[in-house]
Amino acid sequence: MPHRGSLIMEVESWVEAILHHRVEMRPVETHIEPRLQELAGIKAVVFDIYGTLVISGSGDVGSAETVGHDNLIRQTLEELELLEKLVSVPSSDFLRKTVQQLNHERCNSSCPKPEVDIVEVWRKLLAESGWLAGPADIELVVRVATRYEALANPTWPMPGAAEVLRQLHKTGFSLGIVSNAQIFTPYLVSNLFGQTCLEDGGFDLDLCFFSNRYRQAKPGPRLFEVLILGLSNRGILPEEALYVGNDMLNDVWAASRAGLRTAWFAGDQRSCRTRQEDSRCQGVVPDLVLTDLLQLPESLLVS
Repeated sequence: MPHRGSLIMEVESWVEAILHHRVEMRPVETHIEPRLQELAGIKAVVFDIYGTLVISGSGDVGSAETVGHDNLIRQTLEELELLEKLVSVPSSDFLRKTVQQLNHERCNSSCPKPEVDIVEVWRKLLAESGWLAGPADIELVVRVATRYEALANPTWPMPGAAEVLRQLHKTGFSLGIVSNAQIFTPYLVSNLFGQTCLEDGGFDLDLCFFSNRYRQAKPGPRLFEVLILGLSNRGILPEEALYVGNDMLNDVWAASRAGLRTAWFAGDQRSCRTRQEDSRCQGVVPDLVLTDLLQLPESLLVS
């Protein structure tokens, strides 16, 4: 069962931290050539989020590579008036090591790629720094996690994302998401449409799977296993679904292992992951290579 934790809380009071402080970004050209073809028989299109549907300043969500972000932690705690409640200020190195430790503790053969709940990480960090959050303080902890993420990993809608999703939904494709994510991630996607929930943007919620809810991340198999089950419940075979993502390991390799067709999105240098050094990606060839999301509908015979 997915780990839901604080996901049932009201979001209006804190989600603005991830959406309302953004500065426009543009994709950075990759010089990779697109490779397009017509794919017949596709019934569902499933997307990654960071680096695919949204530009990601750091390339991925909740990156453990946080060295040098001490000033962002201090800024976050000052803005939320928590600094004076702490006996010490947690460092970005401490944040990184906490994430790594928690993942190491849960890593085993059935969970090869653990995922943290970043809210729990921050609750732990703040407690060790002198402030113990009670049940009534969970919203404030979420605001800390969300505001820090907005500073450390700024995002902006990927050009063409909203239009492509509208075209695919209008044409009748089932739309889904499989993404490494945290509590705030779904709102980055619903914001593409100016909506407050994914369903209003045309997504099938039974085909949307986020790593923080299952406490397992890509390229581990768990998220794609539950996706395959969701597709089966819709009468859709794995080979009738196309998965679109920017990472040759986390997205293309992992999805192809599950039997899905794949499209590698190589439209932004910040998040374009070739993974050439990883042996698992040797010989892995995506069905499509996209350098612009607007290339996707034509390959799916959308007029």
